[in-house]
Amino acid sequence: MKTRNGFVSNSSSSSFIIPLDMLTECKITSIFNHIEEAKKYQGYYDFGGVDFDDAWMITQDEYYIEGYTNMDNFSMSTFLEDYLKIPDNVIKWDFN
Repeated sequence: MKTRNGFVSNSSSSSFIIPLDMLTECKITSIFNHIEEAKKYQGYYDFGGVDFDDAWMITQDEYYIEGYTNMDNFSMSTFLEDYLKIPDNVIKWDFN
């Protein structure tokens, strides 16, 4: 029998930042409530079908909305680009 010592993970980290002046209030609200919003979409499982507490940390300051996760189960890129129709050239990924 083989054993493994050490940390094993199948998760990945990801982050994004979007200038607020590129978003409507409705889109900002949708980003903060992405799980609830995604459940309204017929293709919900296109986002990973997350049915548990999401690991995305979403913050906002006066210029940007930012998101970060260590457990990338919810496809935020699909949600932002395909569902909310935010142009991919507006979103900066993995800025950390």
